Amino acid sequence: MSVSPQLAQLATWMAGHFNNLHQAIAEPVWFANIHVYQCPLPWSVFQGIGFYVEQLYDIYPDQPYRQRVIHLFETPDGIRIQNYALGSPEAYKCAGRDLGKLASLAAAELELLPGCAVQVEWTGSCYRGRSVPGKGCIVERKGRTTYLYSEFEIGADYFHSLDQGRDPETDQVVWGSLSGPFRFVKKQDFSCYLPRWS
Repeated sequence: MSVSPQLAQLATWMAGHFNNLHQAIAEPVWFANIHVYQCPLPWSVFQGIGFYVEQLYDIYPDQPYRQRVIHLFETPDGIRIQNYALGSPEAYKCAGRDLGKLASLAAAELELLPGCAVQVEWTGSCYRGRSVPGKGCIVERKGRTTYLYSEFEIGADYFHSLDQGRDPETDQVVWGSLSGPFRFVKKQDFSCYLPRWS
């Protein structure tokens, strides 16, 4: 297995447990205290780099509100991250605190989410990602059709993330943060669980 230096660095920085407690304390009206777990998957899942991603509120530690799988790979335009849904999310619930649950995860359990990809670029000091153009990542929420717009910035010890559901016609924000990105700090490093590559 072979991985470029930039892809290896991005994966290393992404692997971990992140939390925004400092932001939630400073701006409690706008930001809840959230934990994000980005857990490396076995190489065999994608024959490449993948993560199980789980997000949960601090007050509900056993009730993740988002579970997904992502695949990191290189294209002629740079690094891309593709999102997948889990066929049986309950089987991997709280795997962020029990990484052994992920040992049996297989590609056959995943459903590709069309249009839900993020293009990543290296800025010279950090990585920045943004939803690919096209408004193709459709999310139905509370009876409304929206498209997911995502962007992030990640460094060695931080992860800033913005997810918004927008109206396909007007681009108005229907759900998600109206006060800028969530600013997470890495609390635990999971890079030791990444597959070894040459």
